[in-house]
Amino acid sequence: MGRLIKNHWARLIILTAAAYQIGSAVEGFIWPKIFWDFTTKNLNGAVKPTPILQILNLIMGLLGIAWEWPLNLLAGTLPHRSIEVRLIMYPLSALLAALLYQGTDPAIYYLIGIAVYFWAYTEGEQGSSSTAGMAPPAPVSEDISQAYQDEAGIHDEHDVPVNKKTTFNGRLNQYFHTSKNVAPTKDSSAEMASAPNLLTATVKRKSESQSESEPPSDPSSNDPTLQPSFKRPRTLRSSQSSTVTTSLTPHITRSRSASSTTTSAASLPPSRPDSPLTPSTTPEETSRPRSLRRQPSTPATSSICLLRDTIPPNLTLLLVGVNPGIMTGTTGFAYAHPSNLFWKLLHWSGITPIRHPPSDTYRLPELYNIGNTNIVERPTRDASMLSKAEMNAGVPVLEAKVAKQRPEAVCLVGKSIWEAVWRVRKGRAIRKEEFRYGWQDEAENMGRCDGPGGWAGARVFVATTTSGLAAGMSIAEKQAVWNELGSWVVKRREALADKPPSQ
Repeated sequence: MGRLIKNHWARLIILTAAAYQIGSAVEGFIWPKIFWDFTTKNLNGAVKPTPILQILNLIMGLLGIAWEWPLNLLAGTLPHRSIEVRLIMYPLSALLAALLYQGTDPAIYYLIGIAVYFWAYTEGEQGSSSTAGMAPPAPVSEDISQAYQDEAGIHDEHDVPVNKKTTFNGRLNQYFHTSKNVAPTKDSSAEMASAPNLLTATVKRKSESQSESEPPSDPSSNDPTLQPSFKRPRTLRSSQSSTVTTSLTPHITRSRSASSTTTSAASLPPSRPDSPLTPSTTPEETSRPRSLRRQPSTPATSSICLLRDTIPPNLTLLLVGVNPGIMTGTTGFAYAHPSNLFWKLLHWSGITPIRHPPSDTYRLPELYNIGNTNIVERPTRDASMLSKAEMNAGVPVLEAKVAKQRPEAVCLVGKSIWEAVWRVRKGRAIRKEEFRYGWQDEAENMGRCDGPGGWAGARVFVATTTSGLAAGMSIAEKQAVWNELGSWVVKRREALADKPPSQ
């Protein structure tokens, strides 16, 4: 691909981020949610009832696409050609995306694109030289390279020099270039050698057909001064006579591929070891593959699960989750991920008078007579990774636990748990009109035991999921469901406190 143009790379990243931001804004209209609502509720007004944050994200996403595509109204203007303006605007887009729950991924893309743009900016890619007040004065080597190209007779209207920053000139066809091999003839090499006032080192190339049909008859062909130099084109040397000399590579443009440059360099006759113009790199070194390390990703599942059930007999309330998360399985504490609302909802609903940390998982039975278990024991990153077969298989295990320990009530933390229980009991999926949050009918009690010494079972309360990944309900709607359970727990706790101890 030749020399890397970093603002090309950054442009593609920003286009991806902008498209992703538009999608997240549209989804935010359907499920309004602030990403940081697990730390504060003060930002909820920005998404509901007035979707201010969604509208701003939609505008910034459309503006990013119009800026980078570009739109005809912006193409070629001073802001469009400026990297500095991008470094001011895109951090604002990243901030707006990071506030929205669905916009965390485009925010990361924006940050990567900003970093690449800043990289391009630090290396001098600041816009084309025609931008007034933006581009620095052209270096001496650029003038020499242009004169070298004019003198060599190489004129191509599609060649865009790498050292001229013309990425944001407003023409879409400038972003794409075809690969071609440019091989100057003997006449053009002679013309290049006839410019001693500009160059002291010239390049002589021969095609394979010329080298086969004509033996080298010119004794000057072995002259080391005609060997190509692979030094940097901006290396300037001043002699005692104040003559400016430079060693230039063949002028590499974006329209030429790296393979053509490597092939032409490999076809040249080897230079003498004692020549000062010996190439500093060899084709073998340049073609050596780079070893790339892939960063390990977060596993979707884990075989490690340190979480244990806390189900002593005769609990007031047994909380049943879907399955442990990766962090829960690793730490052994229930609902351990910071984005999970479980411990907050326990406190907000009055089930616990203070907000406990996940490390207090095993203290709940002795403090409040509340236990905890899960319908599936296998940890996953998301509950949606569980199959219906796994959920169905956990229902009879859960029924057996309830029947053995006989809690007064069972709270199913998540709609999917009750759907699995319904499938196992009824042999079909629950209908939309049949489902409701809150207390279920007594006929649906869990752990019912018939016969002598039978038990009517534990009342079932279906609560909302507390996972931070579930954006179908707002925090206020979830809290309203949990408040119903909390009021019952508080009443039962007061009733037990007023009851005299048994003799």
